[in-house]
Amino acid sequence: MSQSYRIKQSEVKTIRETMLAKQGGKCALCGDHITTGEAALDHCHKTGHIRGVLHRGCNAALGHVENNAPRYKLTNVARLTRWLRSIPSYIYRDYSDQPLHYTFRTEEEKRLKRNAKARKTRAKAKETT
Repeated sequence: MSQSYRIKQSEVKTIRETMLAKQGGKCALCGDHITTGEAALDHCHKTGHIRGVLHRGCNAALGHVENNAPRYKLTNVARLTRWLRSIPSYIYRDYSDQPLHYTFRTEEEKRLKRNAKARKTRAKAKETT
């Protein structure tokens, strides 16, 4: 095993591009094609070791899961794994037989609210002129 070393900030771009090429130009997490502009050099916040190159969004989402796992009682690897694996079937299940949440607004309701706000703003502007 080689000795760990800390990279310099000036080395990030080169390492990111080299790793991305080794990954076949694909995000190490989602597997989709990744451009240089979308690429983020991911690292473990516990050990500091570089893990791979991810889309910026994939890196941010992974960071949210890792950083908030203790808050959500997901520090047990088996429990976290079960939770992560259950997400697709949970979010893509058909819930059309369930009532709508009170905060949900349809696109039409949002449009009507925007229009009402714009009318009010125009009316107020006319009053001041």
